[in-house]
Amino acid sequence: MDRIKLEQLITKNMKSIFGFALTRLGNVRDAEYLASDILYEIIQSAEHLRDEERFYGFMWRIAENTYMDYLRKKAKSASRSAELDENIADESDFLSVEILKEDLNLLRRELSLLSKQYRDATVLYYIQGLSCSEIAEILQISTEMVKYYLFRARKIIREGMSMERLYGEKSYRPGVFEIDYWGPTKFNPNEYRAFKERKIKGNILLAAYYSPMTIQEISIELGVALPYLEDEIQLLVQRQYLVCKSGKYLTNIPIFTSECTREIDGRLEELTASVAKRFIAVSDEFCSRFGGRFDNENLTRWQKVLMCLHYSLMDTERDVKKYYRKSADGNELGVIWGRSFEGNTDDELPKGIQGIYNGCPSGDGLGGVIAMNFRQVLNAQHFEFGMTNHVVCTAVDCYEQLSKEWKERLDKLGYADHGKANFAVWIQEEYRELREMLGESIALVSELNRKTSEIAASVTADLAPAHIRETAEYVGAVVYRFRSIENLVNALFDLNWLSAVENREKPAICVVKS
Repeated sequence: MDRIKLEQLITKNMKSIFGFALTRLGNVRDAEYLASDILYEIIQSAEHLRDEERFYGFMWRIAENTYMDYLRKKAKSASRSAELDENIADESDFLSVEILKEDLNLLRRELSLLSKQYRDATVLYYIQGLSCSEIAEILQISTEMVKYYLFRARKIIREGMSMERLYGEKSYRPGVFEIDYWGPTKFNPNEYRAFKERKIKGNILLAAYYSPMTIQEISIELGVALPYLEDEIQLLVQRQYLVCKSGKYLTNIPIFTSECTREIDGRLEELTASVAKRFIAVSDEFCSRFGGRFDNENLTRWQKVLMCLHYSLMDTERDVKKYYRKSADGNELGVIWGRSFEGNTDDELPKGIQGIYNGCPSGDGLGGVIAMNFRQVLNAQHFEFGMTNHVVCTAVDCYEQLSKEWKERLDKLGYADHGKANFAVWIQEEYRELREMLGESIALVSELNRKTSEIAASVTADLAPAHIRETAEYVGAVVYRFRSIENLVNALFDLNWLSAVENREKPAICVVKS
């Protein structure tokens, strides 16, 4: 039924419904509660009414059923029901004072759990002392709807005060949460950083990940009153991180929960260790052929690893594309995902790769940068996309054309030494030679890359809610395709084949000239 028409019919019949309740109960206060229940049930069920002419039969049938339910519930709860004592207790009566304090705390708790329309009407009427007509003008609704909200709020508060509410674990131990993005669509990274800076958004998504929850249930789980949740939830719904159906919210983006991450990592541990050992065992022609270009054996090995990862990511792109989701026009879709961690400090967030730049071309077409900011090399490199043109310019002996500001910056970072490139520079002939020379090692990395994506896609989909299972499979494959190279580097590091790059050493990046 049309919402406007329904409100008109409710307004027209409110007195009749109250009269029905008063006739049966003979008590104004009880009749108000019953009338509010009847109105609530009518509003909840009216969407199923297709024929407006059947409204009155529908309305009185609900009224009778609600009245019978009221009698049954009253009989069951008579021994447990309690009313607020509106009288001021004698201060000498300690027990009465304690009971009053407890009731006041319960009242405040239930007020914090009221939905906005009920809460606004209740506060304006009972606390600020406004009339129903004044409230109607402020809230831009009819006076009858104000009365309905007040009826309903009183019932919700009374019932809530007799309930035991147990706050969820996240109310005292909020989860650590980060959010990230991958895909062609532009995005604002500041928005995602805010998830780490403010716990509330991430914990809303964690609370509603597997089971739909009302806003009141989310409030209890997080231990946060509704006035502080409503705007956050609205923003999450606007961004489609949350969806709302029938008054319940459900997370709409995949999350690598702690359980999911443990399952994937557990299944990858043996595979990664095996590939790392085989990688080390491959004949090291690269080091003997090009080792003289680098200051020490460790930097030579980092360059070998960097090039193997570079070629492998290109070679496995087609394999992983089977997981990619596309829009109606055939373009690849970007995707947002979250990751949760046990504990409550940012120190527990994994450091990971702080950026993958796999062949970023310069604007003048003179070359491209290959850089992967692993945590073990951050002492010597801090590469960012905006540095591409300046690094390539240095690589092709055009350092003097750079601005003073950029010269100082590259010198400080160690990317330039007396105007010369302080990193590996490859010409096209060498670039082709490297692919052939490193063929066996590249194949091992590609094997790890493919198997990691398959395992992660399967586990992530299996542990995701049904409505986002396909998206979760896609996210698992994409994210762990890149994470596989991080895992390999960590394994080589654990086997002492690689070691951290020290301060003032050459950065483990390179430029390939066009």
